[in-house]
Amino acid sequence: MLFDVRTADRAGWSLATVVGDLDLATLPALRTALDQLVGERVGLDLSDVAYLDTVVLGVVLGARVRARRRGGEFVVVCPAGPARDLLTEAGMDAVLTVLPSLDDLEPVQ
Repeated sequence: MLFDVRTADRAGWSLATVVGDLDLATLPALRTALDQLVGERVGLDLSDVAYLDTVVLGVVLGARVRARRRGGEFVVVCPAGPARDLLTEAGMDAVLTVLPSLDDLEPVQ
């Protein structure tokens, strides 16, 4: 199974970018990456996620809560597909800011 998660800055945002499946086995790596995000604008890029398990949703919400407590913003980048479908079915798109692509990130001035 191919899986990778990395953190990097893009347009002033601190992002955790995931490639592969997000499930119980990869959850600890995701949590570690999200904990490493710094700054007022942080996010999770799921553009290359093939499978998203519901167990991951709590960790994503936790990252949003931590960002908001610091007075910051949290976004999820997730194009149309199975991962986006799960976010919508679970009602997460009503709680999270979900963007269809990295190009939709508002640059930091």
